[in-house]
Amino acid sequence: MEKFEHYDFKIDNISQILWSKFHDEWRKSMAQEDWTYASRIEKVLDENWIQQHNWKTEVDIVNTEFEDLPSNRKYENLEAAKVAISLVSEKVLNWEEINSESLEEMAEIVHNKWLERNWMEWSFDFQRVSYNQLSEEEKAKDRNQLLQAIEIVKEYLNSEK
Repeated sequence: MEKFEHYDFKIDNISQILWSKFHDEWRKSMAQEDWTYASRIEKVLDENWIQQHNWKTEVDIVNTEFEDLPSNRKYENLEAAKVAISLVSEKVLNWEEINSESLEEMAEIVHNKWLERNWMEWSFDFQRVSYNQLSEEEKAKDRNQLLQAIEIVKEYLNSEK
């Protein structure tokens, strides 16, 4: 972490820029042919959200904008963003090239970290496999997070000049 502090590279700060984008991209992947979204109802653990939403204890995470999600759903996106930003920033700050091979290696780490956080909470059987066993569609989700992180890191570094 010392090398990041030397560059005043705040992983938490730039992760917050990315977390809502992850939700937006995920929602796009859930769009149906008529550009509507099928419901995906999940339990709410955020007491403040429950009170503010007339004691509702479930939320349709696909049909809810990121800003309106309960904190337990936002948490997942922030943690995913931290992983992606950390992986990308380490490569960038060490002047390492991010090519298709390193992107795949990082995508595998993204998937493994996601599994650690979501093994039983809301993962499906087809997601509870090693990265190499995932469908191409599932692998693309992990790669996409990293590609978004690359853009955010580039923007951040350019703004620091």
